[in-house]
Amino acid sequence: MKFYLYIASTLIFLPVIASAQSIQTLLPNIVTFINTVLIPFLFGIAFLIFAYNAILYFVIGGSNEDGREDAKNLAIYSVAAFVFLIIFWGIVNILSTSVGLEGEKQLCPDYVKVSSSTACP
Repeated sequence: MKFYLYIASTLIFLPVIASAQSIQTLLPNIVTFINTVLIPFLFGIAFLIFAYNAILYFVIGGSNEDGREDAKNLAIYSVAAFVFLIIFWGIVNILSTSVGLEGEKQLCPDYVKVSSSTACP
């Protein structure tokens, strides 16, 4: 088990170790990936599963009493999954906004001269 943990941590921090990225750019990139790719993908998968089960149980198995009970249970679970995803997305947005990880560049102060050695663009 420790072996897999070492491999996973090495792969996660490999860009930082190789100085290809710093922590200041890695964390906003992770938050941006979660906000723009992962959460909408999970919403799409949840909607497809909800639509498939609604058609399967309400339309095809609508005459069966057990089918309607299964459809009701799956509809409740899918609505709960949507609520959970919305809550998770909101928590990620609140944390990223409050900590400053939303991926926006910070403004360069007026008193810093812009040169190749400063961090401000």
